[in-house]
Amino acid sequence: MHLSMDAVVGARHCHGLPVKRSVVTACFASPSHLRRRLHQAKQGDTRQVQRCRRAVQVSATIAEAPVEVHKVSQDGYEVSQESLSGSRRRLTVTAPAKQCQKAWRKMIKQARKTVKTPGFRDMKSVSEATLLPFLGGELGAKAAAVEELIKNLPPEVVSLSANAISESIEPELTDEMVQAFDVAKPFTYRLVFDLEPTLTWKQPYQGMKVEITAVGDDESDRAKVAQEIMQVRKKKGGLKVVQGRGLQLGDAALIDFDAKRSDTGEEFPGAKRRKTHMDTDSADMQFLPGVGQKMIGMKVGESRQIQLTLPDNFEPAPLRGVDVTCTVGVTELFEYDLPELDDDLAEEVAPGSGGVQGLQTQLLRMQNAKTAQDNEEAVDEALMDTVVHLAQCDVPYSMVKEMGQQEYQARLHTAQAKREITYEQAMQLATAESLENWTQKNLEMLQGLIKRQMAFEHIFAAEGLTLSDKEIQQEYDEAARDFTEHEQEFDADRLREQAVEMLKAPKIIRWLRDNCEITMLPARA
Repeated sequence: MHLSMDAVVGARHCHGLPVKRSVVTACFASPSHLRRRLHQAKQGDTRQVQRCRRAVQVSATIAEAPVEVHKVSQDGYEVSQESLSGSRRRLTVTAPAKQCQKAWRKMIKQARKTVKTPGFRDMKSVSEATLLPFLGGELGAKAAAVEELIKNLPPEVVSLSANAISESIEPELTDEMVQAFDVAKPFTYRLVFDLEPTLTWKQPYQGMKVEITAVGDDESDRAKVAQEIMQVRKKKGGLKVVQGRGLQLGDAALIDFDAKRSDTGEEFPGAKRRKTHMDTDSADMQFLPGVGQKMIGMKVGESRQIQLTLPDNFEPAPLRGVDVTCTVGVTELFEYDLPELDDDLAEEVAPGSGGVQGLQTQLLRMQNAKTAQDNEEAVDEALMDTVVHLAQCDVPYSMVKEMGQQEYQARLHTAQAKREITYEQAMQLATAESLENWTQKNLEMLQGLIKRQMAFEHIFAAEGLTLSDKEIQQEYDEAARDFTEHEQEFDADRLREQAVEMLKAPKIIRWLRDNCEITMLPARA
């Protein structure tokens, strides 16, 4: 959420303050009005054109544009298109003098309706010379006329930009270009935009093979239950200071901890801690995988550098395989004074469990269910990753920016809902600079999300999958209720679009499960 520059300029006019930015910049800093008008023009002249920016063109419906395409319209417009890079295009439009005159007259006519000039009741009699100062002088009036000129896009612009992503359209205009506007001469302006990307497949997705390693099995489930019971005993027991020996498995300690990337020396965010409690049985979750094992033998007052390589299942994914240097110092060392695991303790922990055996059975049943769910989710993730790997398309950066904004806002919303950050902190993070930095750091992930959306759109349509109105409404109502409960505004159309996307994914996953070869490998020891 931010105050737009146009709003600031408007406020300065209202309070009689000097405007600190040029009129041209004020008119064209945000090209959203041009995007909307181009979109409206396309709807009016080429209704068959798909406007959904995630619409998939599986066959080569967008031919690669030649270096330059040139057209001359019946109205005297000259339009040329040139390829920049990838799907990026530039249109150069030259409007004839008669169109410039028409735009100027229309701008003046509109100004006479809206501008209030002191001393004149009938604005129709106000001369252009008298009116210009109220439009920002000659440059401001020319900028308004240019804006009016670009509103009336010729059919040639519409036809050449029919497959454009509307949100990517940006005018290339400078103060000098607008200053050169003359009603007696042709005027040239340029628009740059991205084409909707084309999706192709490296190989057919039908019958694709997916191989995954199980997250867990009965043996690992029993081990986790044993760990859980041990944690219960530790909570019920006490700690005793250890002297004369080093750290052993099962001990606890107060430690100083720091972690940096071995290649760059960059500190891990939030990794630095001082005199923090560590349990060797849960050190891999508390700190980094492998830390607890490599601390064995450390004594009070000792410091040690530990070299680790993050495993291939580490989260977040970009850090998988990264070498890490940890610096660990032991401040105090403890061992647990554990109570015996008997029926009384079992009943205290889980009333009605039926003693130790009943507690173990109950915990194992819960762990089995969790492992089964984790394995199902691992299959889903593997299917989605494979689809992204098979899908091919050149993702324009305008789509990446759009996806980045959605993901960034969603994460801020989630963090605020979970009370991980305050409303004030969310507002501090909701800046264009923070968004751009986050987008750049997550570029590969965002490109993958876009490819997955496009691939899923194709599969959904190609395989004849459908959604009912009832399903969509229920999903929309639930999402809207979530925003309302947190007193947050939302775009109803966009929310409904997201509801549809959310519902499509499970149906596509189910189709892939039924039509692909899935191999589940045994869990790792």
